[in-house]
Amino acid sequence: MALDQQQDPPVAVWVHWKSIAEGGKKTLPLGGLYYVVTEALPSSATEDLCSWSLVLHINQNDSNEDGTRLGLGEAHFLMDHAPSELLTSGFTVAIYEGPTCVGQVSVL
Repeated sequence: MALDQQQDPPVAVWVHWKSIAEGGKKTLPLGGLYYVVTEALPSSATEDLCSWSLVLHINQNDSNEDGTRLGLGEAHFLMDHAPSELLTSGFTVAIYEGPTCVGQVSVL
């Protein structure tokens, strides 16, 4: 299996981007694939916590007058052995670019 293919279909997500004042991205990704790392999550394969690469395809970003920024798109884990069972409605996870938290992904 190629690294950018997934066994499970992508899920619809909101991305709650951090504001620039909070250290968030100056330019939000739109279209194409955007690769981030999750906060540590439980793995069904082990009893350890692991961070996983998450692939986002952002279709739309909106900024509100209060500074909040919200994206709409799809997500899936990069690796086929990642805990895809977590990607169910209501699941929320922090996403990182290196050591910087850039937002939270919430599964619709």
